[in-house]
Amino acid sequence: MASDAISKMDPMLRKLENDVAAVKDALKNEDMIAAEQLLRSINQTSDYLADDVSGIQKATDSPVGPNDIFAGGAPIMQFNETEQVLDVGLRGDLLKGTIMPARIGNIMKPQRSPGQRL
Repeated sequence: MASDAISKMDPMLRKLENDVAAVKDALKNEDMIAAEQLLRSINQTSDYLADDVSGIQKATDSPVGPNDIFAGGAPIMQFNETEQVLDVGLRGDLLKGTIMPARIGNIMKPQRSPGQRL
C-alpha cells in the first residue's frame, strides 16, 4: 500500500522540479512576479507532499511506548467500581483530614422523577 502511494507522488515531484527550474529562470530574467507565483506553487506542492509522506509514515508506524498508547503517557482511570463499607476499626489508619467518599453500594444511577418514563 505504501509503494502505491509513493508511486503516485512521482508526478508531484516532477512538477516540483519543473517549478524550481522555472524559478531559477525567472530570477535570471529578473521577473519577480513570475518568481513569486512559482514560489507559491512550490510551497503548495511541497505541503501536499509533506502531508502524503506523514500519512504514509503514520500508516506504517506502530505504537512503541506509553506516550503512543495512552493520552499523555498515563492510562486513563476508570471509576466503575463501588466502594465497600469502611470498617470502623480501620479509621485510625487514615490520615487526619481525609474525606471519605460517600459512594457506597450500587453504581450511581441517574435520578428519575415519578412521572418520567424508564
